[in-house]
Amino acid sequence: MRWQLLESITDLVPGVRAAGRMRTDFPDELFVDHFPSFPIVPGVLLVEAGAHLGGMLVMASVHAARGILVFPFLSMVQEAKLRSFVAPRTPLIVRATLDMLRPEGALCRVVVERDNTRCASMQLMFAFEPAGAAPGGDPARLHAYVDSELERLGSPWRATASSRDPRVTHTS
Repeated sequence: MRWQLLESITDLVPGVRAAGRMRTDFPDELFVDHFPSFPIVPGVLLVEAGAHLGGMLVMASVHAARGILVFPFLSMVQEAKLRSFVAPRTPLIVRATLDMLRPEGALCRVVVERDNTRCASMQLMFAFEPAGAAPGGDPARLHAYVDSELERLGSPWRATASSRDPRVTHTS
């Protein structure tokens, strides 16, 4: 999983919240039919970016609470409201808060904003393997991959031994 819709992660407090910037610099071909002479970013991409950040918050929260690395996947969009159009190449801020964390899943609220104006809001449910990672996967390789993606995104949180203590928060 590459978190390609995220440009950066600017804040991540396990068990609480995450924030980041979303990429909207998609190829022009994406907008030819969406819509002719009035290009807008498809709402499904706003939801997917919310899932990227929310999933990262869930991953960090489980790691902080239980010391294991999980790979959350979007299992349900409980609610999604697309509130305003988003033009291509528009800077967006994505914010996620953790509403509920269970051994096998989590619930997050996500807001996508442009210039302090809410463009989308959603409630997303995530599921994951309670024992961590994926059965049969190479834990060291998965851990290295996640750390490289977190570094690429400039995340203030890393899946290291110090992040296992839930009292330790990481913000920028």
